[in-house]
Amino acid sequence: MLVHLLLLWLLLRVTVCNESSPSPCGTDEFQSETFCCQLCPAGTHLIKSCQRNHSESECVPCELENFMNHHNRESSCFRCSQCRHDQEEVSECSQTANRKCQCKQGTYCNSENCVEKCLPCSSCPKDRVIRQCNATMDTLCDTFKSDSGTPGCHCLCLSGPLTVIVVIAAVIIIIAAVIAVIWCVLKRGE
Repeated sequence: MLVHLLLLWLLLRVTVCNESSPSPCGTDEFQSETFCCQLCPAGTHLIKSCQRNHSESECVPCELENFMNHHNRESSCFRCSQCRHDQEEVSECSQTANRKCQCKQGTYCNSENCVEKCLPCSSCPKDRVIRQCNATMDTLCDTFKSDSGTPGCHCLCLSGPLTVIVVIAAVIIIIAAVIAVIWCVLKRGE
């Protein structure tokens, strides 16, 4: 048993020591065979690793409609995305940045990277717009105004976690009231 524990301890120690050993290359370098080579700058990609330790690699600029937004050792740049028919271009593709697209005016998409189609903005009756629709958010309408434009009857509208909290609080209050009544009745009976 002691031998097994000793072997396990040695195995863990070797594993931890190997993982924590510092790399001979700097943070702006990569290991290529026996040399530490400098990473290619943003806007370029690697075509040949360095031939001397800590020296520059051979890098070339990204081709048209391709980009690389960070230091790298990639063999090619990333292809720039294309805007869909329901989107418009916000910023062009460059050697160091991908093309940015957003929904066209009158439509929105509230998910990250908008992988689905853009949706038409909702419309509100006059004077009920709280927030205008934009490329990432739908129109927000005031549902508490009456048709005459004056504040109408407001009901308590709760949703999600707030509803759960209110219900739990109400149950606790009711239980506390019942216990208090029972306690008072029992006290009077003594």
